[in-house]
Amino acid sequence: MKVAIKSQNAGWVLDSIVKDYKKYSRHDIVNLDQDPDVFWSVSLFSYPSIASQIPKGCKKVLQMHHIDESKLGEYNFKAFNTADACLVPNKITEAVAKKYMKIPIVRIPYWLLSFAMSERNDVEIERVKGEISDGEILIGSFVKDGNGTVGKTPKLSKGPDILIDVLDKLSQKMKIKVVLAGYSRQYLIFHLKEKKIPYIYLQKYKDINTLYDCLDWYLSTSRYEGGPQSVFEASYRNVKILSTRVGIAPEILHPNCICASSEDFVDKVMLGIDEKVYNKDVVKKFTPDKIVPLYDDFFERMNDG
Repeated sequence: MKVAIKSQNAGWVLDSIVKDYKKYSRHDIVNLDQDPDVFWSVSLFSYPSIASQIPKGCKKVLQMHHIDESKLGEYNFKAFNTADACLVPNKITEAVAKKYMKIPIVRIPYWLLSFAMSERNDVEIERVKGEISDGEILIGSFVKDGNGTVGKTPKLSKGPDILIDVLDKLSQKMKIKVVLAGYSRQYLIFHLKEKKIPYIYLQKYKDINTLYDCLDWYLSTSRYEGGPQSVFEASYRNVKILSTRVGIAPEILHPNCICASSEDFVDKVMLGIDEKVYNKDVVKKFTPDKIVPLYDDFFERMNDG
């Protein structure tokens, strides 16, 4: 069958999801003008503007990553509800989506993106770690957590204010350095400078896997998430990770890795909570060769229905 896909075209996570789907899918990926059987809007907010271009008879599927209930005015639920079904990646998004969506909600998880599965390069790790570390505990954050291209104001759904609070408390107890990657980090950087917390910002670093491999900890402090992908990536790369109870984190991470407050993050870092083996064993069940066929199966059911 033929599947047309709407991505974000921003060089970020959604485009990587689409790239992987094209690689592992057994279906033909086509354009809207090639008579698709199913249209999958991976970019949720693009759907209202493109809905009128979808051929008659083509099944329309949305991808709802997460819903920020503090910003419900940004969601065009009237347009979203004209689709035939909505895919969600985790139990939390599923529960919230059912409050606002009138179409069928189907939960299929994200997968570990294939680029995150590269082999470990110990020589490169030592080289990079030597450049960025002066013996500190390295704590990573590779997320777009500011608004706009620069990110001077916080994207509160990603919790940069929580992260700053955690890092501030940790810096008073141990020698740390924060390793930042990604776009729109200026809010976080401003506060790191203000609190004199050592950091390095590698906005466009060529190999994010090597950065993961250099870390002692990865902290995810989001309030709302579809993934986050860092839960998959840090777990697969054997990095100790702590996360708020968002997105798919409770379904992947050991319960000891889920934090309820800033103090909880700090206490668990100080205790050295290490559930790397558990987390990696779970994430191995979410590789693209295992999960993409679930999407293919669903699209076939949609087409046959």
